[in-house]
Amino acid sequence: MTENDGGAKLVRLEDFEGELEDPWKEAQGLEVRDKFGEEIGTVEDLYILEDAQAVHLIKVDLEGRHVLIPVDALTTATEDGVDVEQDKDTIADSPEHDSDEVPDAEASRAAYAHYGYPDQLTWGAE
Repeated sequence: MTENDGGAKLVRLEDFEGELEDPWKEAQGLEVRDKFGEEIGTVEDLYILEDAQAVHLIKVDLEGRHVLIPVDALTTATEDGVDVEQDKDTIADSPEHDSDEVPDAEASRAAYAHYGYPDQLTWGAE
């Protein structure tokens, strides 16, 4: 679990004790597609903002490399897969996360910055 100065807690799916909406409960193993519908990898793990009970980041396996994608970059998440609003190259250039640990605030911020979104986890953190 990681926590910023503002108290936001990020936990892995397996450590989350709250309720998530479908399809997130069974998201591990779903295919991940780029904006053209091309399969680029699979969901390996989810990192959830515990207090908000909302997915914050997904960890994606890209043929042995693991990257973080912010939930804000997703256009669709269904039981058929997850669609990202960027192309394959942008996704492939995402910050790597080969650890089994929850991403720290810096890793989360880097993933959000890569996709051009503000990171809720780091709001108010100095």
